[in-house]
Amino acid sequence: MIRVGHTERVLIDPVGPGVPLDAHPLLVEAVAVCEQLRSDAEQVDREGITRTRLDAVATAGLVTAAAPAELGGGAAPPAVVREIVERIAGACGTTWFVLTQHRSALEAALVTEVPSLHELWARRLATGEALGGVAFAHLRRPGPPQVSAERYGNSWRITGSLDWVTGWGVTDVLCLMAQTDDQQVVEVLIPARLRPGLTVTRPLPLMAMGGTRTVGAHLDSMVVTASEVARLIPLERWRTDDANRTVNTSPAVFGLIRAVLDALSDAGVRRRSDAIDAAATAFAERARSLRAEAYHLVDAVEPGQAHQERLAVRAASLLLAHEVSAALIAATGGAAMSLGSSTQRHAREALFMLVQAQTASLRDELFVQWRSAATNSAATNSDVSVGEVR
Repeated sequence: MIRVGHTERVLIDPVGPGVPLDAHPLLVEAVAVCEQLRSDAEQVDREGITRTRLDAVATAGLVTAAAPAELGGGAAPPAVVREIVERIAGACGTTWFVLTQHRSALEAALVTEVPSLHELWARRLATGEALGGVAFAHLRRPGPPQVSAERYGNSWRITGSLDWVTGWGVTDVLCLMAQTDDQQVVEVLIPARLRPGLTVTRPLPLMAMGGTRTVGAHLDSMVVTASEVARLIPLERWRTDDANRTVNTSPAVFGLIRAVLDALSDAGVRRRSDAIDAAATAFAERARSLRAEAYHLVDAVEPGQAHQERLAVRAASLLLAHEVSAALIAATGGAAMSLGSSTQRHAREALFMLVQAQTASLRDELFVQWRSAATNSAATNSDVSVGEVR
């Protein structure tokens, strides 16, 4: 049960978990932690996330569920990791988004061939003792590099601007990527704090995810030593790997959908509305189908294959999250407009999902599906008179 104000209710969860709770001990931890995350998610959304909150999730082993066991991680299978992500995202989008940055910093520390860098960060990141942030979305943009790197003796000088650095002030290490003139990506791991050549803005006023302590940053010939460079990656290979990841649907989308449909089902019970119940049931069936297809594509199909199918599923899932959150607002009524309501938070998070890790291919697919829906709707309505609509 979860506490809502001074009342308690049972989670309905019409979509249901992807794996049973007894599949892994970390799932039991996830249920307990997420109950607490859910209880004050609106406050965190408004006032900003704290390191104490992140440490509570990390201490439970949920941040590093997939990390190698020999370094203190959970070594959990992908299905379990996805279920954990779904639960955290459904409980508190702010917490999920800050913690999702950690993966790239951990990966850099694990794969680097610089012994001192591996020794400094790998175990601390694998256990969650240290938390990571990232800055690399600029590499997806065409045209001249937004963040460039040039040789400076045995070091590198990095220049440019970062529109978004999430978790500033509550993370320990920043995984920063910059582009060279010869089409290489310089991936660095540096302490997430100010240094010569690195300045940041105040936390950005954002419509959604405003509590994630996201700042902008300016890099003015910031010097990075060779011991801070995790690796050099050919830009084309980086973009291929990134494309293979971003075509897939994030488990966070299904976590949000689960949370919204739980609330929608609860609204149907409270209002004794067959219409709300029927809509929630139909939405849940659609969500289960999309989730099964999304995870099948990840587990059973090679990463470089079926990109169009993956994009179609991701776009459909994002549009479903948007639709169910709008339905919840309608079911909730005027109370949904209160900043203390989870309903409005979920709706803003659904909008955020449309742009998080967005690519040109995803954007095009979203509009293809919107156009298809509009065309089908117009064809249907052309056969219905105004009187029939009324």
